[in-house]
Amino acid sequence: MTTTADEFKAKGNAALTAKNFSEAIEHYTSAINLNGSNHVFYSNRSAAYLSKGDGLNALEDADSCIGLSPKFAKGYSRKGAALHNLKRYNDSIAAYEKGLEE
Repeated sequence: MTTTADEFKAKGNAALTAKNFSEAIEHYTSAINLNGSNHVFYSNRSAAYLSKGDGLNALEDADSCIGLSPKFAKGYSRKGAALHNLKRYNDSIAAYEKGLEE
């Protein structure tokens, strides 16, 4: 039986909730590999990376999310959080403000 992208997303969500961040990242990556055009998968993986303290990868995924869905406000929230983690505070504020515009 083949696992679908949405099933990998659900497994990632469960792992993220259980604070198994590396496992969550693996599941979201599997979802992305099956459907790289779904912005939510990048948003969720960004959250998992940030939960692990990996601001650089969190930022990369937030940017991918925004690139796929520029009107998805949560993408800007993910970007703002990642930039804050990287101590890029002015950029973080700008990302949050951009999200409020969307």
